[in-house]
Amino acid sequence: MRIGIDVDETLVSSNDAFEFIKKKYNINFNKKFNEYWTKEECESILPLYGEEVLKNSNIKDGAKEILDYLSRTNTLIVITARNNLYCKNAIEITKQTLFNFGIKIDEYYFGQKIKSDIAKKLKIDLMIDDSKKIYNNMKKENIDCILFGDEIKTWKEVLDYIESRGLNG
Repeated sequence: MRIGIDVDETLVSSNDAFEFIKKKYNINFNKKFNEYWTKEECESILPLYGEEVLKNSNIKDGAKEILDYLSRTNTLIVITARNNLYCKNAIEITKQTLFNFGIKIDEYYFGQKIKSDIAKKLKIDLMIDDSKKIYNNMKKENIDCILFGDEIKTWKEVLDYIESRGLNG
């Protein structure tokens, strides 16, 4: 099975890291790291603080163990909107962070705004993402999708979902 995995708030806790950075530097900004930002917001915040947020994002509880198990019989593919546009080292930091946490990823696709297009092209069997918009787009394309953080809140529940549908392997 080919499993697509989002990064922010699915695989790593970037919102927690961003909240820490906002307090550390006394940044008055009400949005979370994984919410939609305007171009102006991206240009003013990410070049200054993006790298530190990415480097301080921790892996979600249980993700490593579940992904280790799934990687034995499945292809794990990161599909993320993260890119180097406003944070020049975002791609390398993301790969290094996942490597440092021992997460084995087979393929990476960065800068993906319309994830359903790349998922369809890559023949993704299951997408795991925290965005309702992404979830709805995947469903429109008949791609199975887990809305992480909604009904499924933990990586153990991700595995339960996969196994209950006989999708593993």
